[in-house]
Amino acid sequence: METLPSLTFPLAAFVTGALSGLFGIGGGLLLNPVLLQIGIPPQTAAATSSFMVLFCASMSMVQFILLGMKGIGDASVYAGICFVASVVGAVVIERAIRKSGRVSLIVFLVAAIMALSTVIVTCFGAQDVWVQYTSGAYMGFKLPC
Repeated sequence: METLPSLTFPLAAFVTGALSGLFGIGGGLLLNPVLLQIGIPPQTAAATSSFMVLFCASMSMVQFILLGMKGIGDASVYAGICFVASVVGAVVIERAIRKSGRVSLIVFLVAAIMALSTVIVTCFGAQDVWVQYTSGAYMGFKLPC
């Protein structure tokens, strides 16, 4: 791999973090393509993105517990299911990569998941707007406080 300028990764991480905070999305959604673009291998990019998601989700969980929010039991069940599903997914994708010899499967999988997420979020957003519109709810900006 060719040598990257020393500021490439910190600058990419800063921009990704700023955009993630601005739009309120997980950093992995933006960081993964950036890591791939600057030449990080797909396995490393996926692992880095997964670690970021784990860290952010864990901090959110701690906040919910400290604030005494309800539904912690349901969230724990969901977390367990997600953990098992992620382990199964990792095993399946590892076998598929070994069988095909192509690491690009990870890139295609990430792209497909991002595309599917975009469609789903758009559909739910449109549905919410339609419900608000038909019920006559105020759809303008709200005061921040």
